[in-house]
Amino acid sequence: MARTSRSQPGPYPAHTLAGAPRPRLQDILLARGTVTPDDMFRALALQQLENARLGELVQGLGLASEAAVLAAQAEQAALPIVNFDDEPPQALLRPLLDPAAAVRLRCVPWRTVDDALVVAISDPEDVPAAEAYLTQHLPAVHFVLATRTQVQAALQAAYGAALSDLANRRTALAFSCRVWQGWWPRAAGVALAGGFAAAAVLAPQGLAVAAAWVVLATLILNGGVKLVALVAALWAPPRPEMTRRPSRLPKVSIMVPLLRERDILDRLIARMERLVYPRELLEICLVHEAGDTETGEHLATRALPPWMRTLEVPRDRLQTKPRALNYALDFLHGEVIGIYDAEDAPENDQIFRVLRRFASGGPRVAAVQCALDYYNARTNWLARCFTIEYATLFRIILPGFERLGLPIPLGGTSVFLRRDVLEELGRWDAQNVTEDADLGFRLHRAGYRCLVTGATTFEEANYRLLPWVRQRSRWLKGFLLTWITHSRRPVALVRELGFAGALVFHAMMMGTVLSFLAAPIVLPMWLLSFGWNVAAYEALPMGLFWALVAGFIATELFLIMLGAAAVARRRADGLLPYLALMPFYWPIGAVAAAKALWELFAQPSYWDKTAHGINDAEFSAEIDTLTRGRGNAASGEKKV
Repeated sequence: MARTSRSQPGPYPAHTLAGAPRPRLQDILLARGTVTPDDMFRALALQQLENARLGELVQGLGLASEAAVLAAQAEQAALPIVNFDDEPPQALLRPLLDPAAAVRLRCVPWRTVDDALVVAISDPEDVPAAEAYLTQHLPAVHFVLATRTQVQAALQAAYGAALSDLANRRTALAFSCRVWQGWWPRAAGVALAGGFAAAAVLAPQGLAVAAAWVVLATLILNGGVKLVALVAALWAPPRPEMTRRPSRLPKVSIMVPLLRERDILDRLIARMERLVYPRELLEICLVHEAGDTETGEHLATRALPPWMRTLEVPRDRLQTKPRALNYALDFLHGEVIGIYDAEDAPENDQIFRVLRRFASGGPRVAAVQCALDYYNARTNWLARCFTIEYATLFRIILPGFERLGLPIPLGGTSVFLRRDVLEELGRWDAQNVTEDADLGFRLHRAGYRCLVTGATTFEEANYRLLPWVRQRSRWLKGFLLTWITHSRRPVALVRELGFAGALVFHAMMMGTVLSFLAAPIVLPMWLLSFGWNVAAYEALPMGLFWALVAGFIATELFLIMLGAAAVARRRADGLLPYLALMPFYWPIGAVAAAKALWELFAQPSYWDKTAHGINDAEFSAEIDTLTRGRGNAASGEKKV
């Protein structure tokens, strides 16, 4: 490749070329023989339907290499190409550019020539925006070209630490749980525990009555919200979906955060390669932590396609998924941002179906949540119960919320978001361990809508007891953090979510946790059916006691009915008999809730990692069947 040196002409200032007629990129590629006329005709026709630059399009179609396209772009823009391996960017120049601006503009300070800053950029089409910004702060700017890989690596080396720090505090303080840090959560926990201990000693009957009222109110609220969602999902008319795709397909960037995922990486990459979407418009980024050497080393051995790449997140005291997402987003360029987990197996046509869902909703739609299901539901009893729970949430409750215009707590995977809205809201809260649910409520408070789609992603159910408890405890802790954060301004919460939306928020965040914590209080009621006398209930007024009994029985029956409706909307898989065992599944969450409550005060941002790839290889044939072709046929989903 050509490079700037004393024997070559220097880099050109972009403004000196603005008025000069330049040859078109397609003409240069044709003249060089890089692309045939027939292939160029096809590429230009596709460009009318896709929001893609011609250089990216011909690479995505496999018509030309990055080096060939860069050489043609250099001829078109009359800019030299530099090689960072031979002449790396000068570290002393890094402070001249703001880190966020440098990454957004995809340019890196390289050299100084005649008192002008020479900036390396990977695409000449980015020069006008870069020049407009840089000339506001610098007297003279020249440009050179370098490969995208080299520019990204140089940006990470130059600004990785600053961007990592920024990733920790992207969300505005008013909507972030990072204030719930340091010594005072521990002090609050000690004070709360002391208050309960004092009440148990000084007024045990009063404490018992108060606890019974809280449990009863929780049962009523949770049951009422789910009943309304069930009615809406079954009988409310569905919102019409467009069957045609958008007039111009957008660029889609998908992030897959990884942490200790070496064992599943090869299968993950194969599943991502089966996604059906134009490669020139698809950008998949495998995001791994700097301290995760096993994952990083394994990724280094893989030859990835041009539309798939890796990104290393710098070390930091905070290591959470939302922090990694915040950092990685700076290096992605899609208009639509998607998230997958390492064990995910999405239906092959999922991206197209998501985009049609976006097109059906109008300008206020900011997110589309795909349905989540499990490919290893037949592993054991715990996996089957987990599958029933997921079916209830993604086949009944969330579709019901959407049809009623209520806020939707998003899932952490297979959710697609508009990039502009995500930036407007400050991305993800890096300290929140359920950043997904939090973002769903923040979107609704800002006046945006979230939609759901039957396009399904299949995951690996956590079928081992202790890992299940650890995963569930992280979710419940995140619900508590989200509830505390949004409840700091209760009047504004009701005003922005609406009264019904606020009820959904309290039911889904605090109500879910309380329902698990209530298990030790209501479970002894089973003993009453055997004629046993439970002394703990003698402190309760008779009316309150029987109301609690009725609420408990009604809740158990309703949850079984809800599960039956949900199972009817997915593949049978022999789940119906296991509905009768669900009353034995829910109490396990009491252990997870107790762990979550402890960590809320002791380790609020600790991310209890879930191991993936435990038994997914055993279900490879089933995964292929589930994800092939049209989603509704693959998943067995009935029309909602």
